[in-house]
Amino acid sequence: MYKLTTIAAAGALLALTASTASAQTPLTTERIISGTDAPTWAGVTGVPGDERIFVAEQNSTKIKIFKNGVENNNPYFNASFVNNVTTGGERGLLGVAFDPDYELNGYVYVNYTTLGGATQIDRFAAISPTSDRVNTNSRVPLLTIAQPFSNHNAGWMGFGPDGYLYIATGDGGSANDPQCRSQNPQNLLGKMLRIDTSVIDSTGSYGIPADNPFVNTPGFLPEIFHLGLRNPWRNSFDPLTGDLYMGDVGQGSREEVSVGVLGSAGLNYGWRVQEGELCNGFGSCSPATVPGCNDPAYTFPVQTYSHAGGNCSITGGVVYRGCAIPDLQGTYFYADYCSNRIWSFELVNGQVQNFQNRTSELDPPGLTINQITSFGRDADGEVLIIDQGGEIYRIIPAAGGSAACPSLRTDWGSLSVTFGGEQELQLDAGAANAGSLYVFAGSVSGTSPGLPLGGVTVPLNPDAYFSLTLALANVAPFENTFGVLDASGRAEAEISIPAGLLGATQAGLTLNHAAVVLDGLGAASFASNAASLTLVQ
Repeated sequence: MYKLTTIAAAGALLALTASTASAQTPLTTERIISGTDAPTWAGVTGVPGDERIFVAEQNSTKIKIFKNGVENNNPYFNASFVNNVTTGGERGLLGVAFDPDYELNGYVYVNYTTLGGATQIDRFAAISPTSDRVNTNSRVPLLTIAQPFSNHNAGWMGFGPDGYLYIATGDGGSANDPQCRSQNPQNLLGKMLRIDTSVIDSTGSYGIPADNPFVNTPGFLPEIFHLGLRNPWRNSFDPLTGDLYMGDVGQGSREEVSVGVLGSAGLNYGWRVQEGELCNGFGSCSPATVPGCNDPAYTFPVQTYSHAGGNCSITGGVVYRGCAIPDLQGTYFYADYCSNRIWSFELVNGQVQNFQNRTSELDPPGLTINQITSFGRDADGEVLIIDQGGEIYRIIPAAGGSAACPSLRTDWGSLSVTFGGEQELQLDAGAANAGSLYVFAGSVSGTSPGLPLGGVTVPLNPDAYFSLTLALANVAPFENTFGVLDASGRAEAEISIPAGLLGATQAGLTLNHAAVVLDGLGAASFASNAASLTLVQ
């Protein structure tokens, strides 16, 4: 672990701060996909170079693949082929998550409702990681959660920066959570769950992360990570900070955006006692240990809105971390399903700033975005808007043109010293460099003036551990930091830091990375941009 010792010795504490600059670039949207059937999710595998967009359809229970806007001849997945599925209303195929190691194992996780109305979460495997089809015989059932009513099924799933699978569940339905399931520690409904999928056996038995907040608390189910949610419909992690943004659908007064910052666990968001920042008129929950209204034990939303003007149901969104619109960095987009309004804000030190109504700005010329069911990201991190009419839109600069995505990208911009985790560095040097040697290098300080190598300037300071990856290439905690670019000129390195290895004094350190490609004579023929990784609590 020489690298970590070097980091500590450098002593450059760089605090992680959100952007406070208001986005100035005028925006619009372009339709990139049409003709799907009630889509509830759209996204990508996250594998470097994989530009396919996957779209989940609620009622057909299919996952379809689109390449450059053209639908593949056969669906990637069809839940009705492997199980009896209930659709309609708030039921059907509701969530999809690709394994962080999809490039190696081809695992995909799906969330749907069974014939009896229960929430069912299964793991499947693609025929191969590059295949356009799932092996329907590869089903491994993981979790079945009985649903007492037909509504509030939530359905979102996503892998966090810690590599664990997060699962959002609604409160079980009806109105005002009649049995107060969201506050019941022995019920999985109304919660954000967190499980370890890396240890799944053939029976579907999954692991419980040792640092789940209630793992050793009597009376609590160990899967619970947060509680007090009503119907968290569409959630997402900020790829830079690792913070979890949740769009929680309200009862009759408030729709809310709640946030679980990276490193937080065991938060109680208050439902049914609270509806956003308001006291819910239905009163308290039993047992008496459940806090009363406005108790400081609750975590209150960062943003709410009422049902005025036709609003009725929030669709949680995503934080922008793409390439095309640099001054949009850190901006969170979300919408209302009924009014079709789209808003954005930036969260700075826990406070909402630069709140904007984006509805008119994002109205596509000659088209209409309505009944927004979800947001997503394409392979370059650009924001996708999914509407129930079957269309997928992408947010773009109104003036056209875009910034090229950097040759080196990161899947997460931060790692927790508390939880540990993995950081992937995705290098795309172009097909012209296929078969060439590459090496990743790093610095713990700034990104200028840069280091000249063979006439190519690597944007790093050589004052910390630049030579480290050269000396310890492909040695833990590094993986694939030196090798040969594939046929497309791509490579993917990884840094893996176990939980608890680092102490609180390392929080705030920023690691900068770059990559160098060598020609046949050993000289640098290509250098990437710098990509940063910040250590946080």
